[in-house]
Amino acid sequence: MPKALIADDHALIRRGLREMLEGCAPEMEVLEVETLPQVVDCLTRDPEVGLVLLDLVIPGARGLEGLELLRRHFPAVAVVVVSADETPALIRRALAAGAAGYLPKSTRTEVMAGALRLVLAGGVYVPPSLIDREEEPEPGLPELDPVKLGLTERQADILMLLGEGLSNRAIGDRLGLAEQTVKNQVSQILRRLGLASRIEAAVLARRYRKD
Repeated sequence: MPKALIADDHALIRRGLREMLEGCAPEMEVLEVETLPQVVDCLTRDPEVGLVLLDLVIPGARGLEGLELLRRHFPAVAVVVVSADETPALIRRALAAGAAGYLPKSTRTEVMAGALRLVLAGGVYVPPSLIDREEEPEPGLPELDPVKLGLTERQADILMLLGEGLSNRAIGDRLGLAEQTVKNQVSQILRRLGLASRIEAAVLARRYRKD
C-alpha cells in the first residue's frame, strides 16, 4: 500500500482528509505538508508516496501550476485535486493535465471516500456534476487508430475505457476479461506508448474518439 500525502495549508482540512483516508484505507500511512515546495521535497525523499491530495491554492502554486509540476516530475504519483473551486472548465483542465481525480471540498465524506478507493484501484474520479454537464464528444477529435499507435484492437478498447476513468476490475467487467488480464494489457499499453502511468494513458485517450 503506497503512502498518501495531504497538501493543504489549512489544518482543519488536513485533519478531515486524514480521517477520511484512515477510514477507507486504515493500513495507509498518511503524511501532511502545507506548501508546494514541501510537496516536492517529500516526493523527492520518499518514493513510497503514491497518492497526493492537492489543494490548488496551496502556498507556492497558482492555478494548475502545482498539479502540472507534479505530473511533470513525478508522473507515477496519482494526484487528486481537492479544491473549493467547482468551475466545470477548471475541473476539465485539471483532468486534462493528468489529475487522477477532482474532489470539490463540498463533496460529502462518503463520496470522497469512494472516490479515493477508485483512485487507489487505478481509476480516475470525475465529479458527477461534471459528467451531467458534459456535451457530446467534439466532432473534430481524431479517431483512434490502433495500428498507428502500435496497439491491438483489444488494447485500444482498454485505452478508451482508461479514458473514462475505469479501474481494471471495471474494465474487465465491461469487456468480459479477468482483472489480471486487464492489468497485463494496461502494462503493455503503457510500454508501447512510452507512458509512465495509467493516468497519462487516460489523458491520451481523451484526445481520441472510437467508433
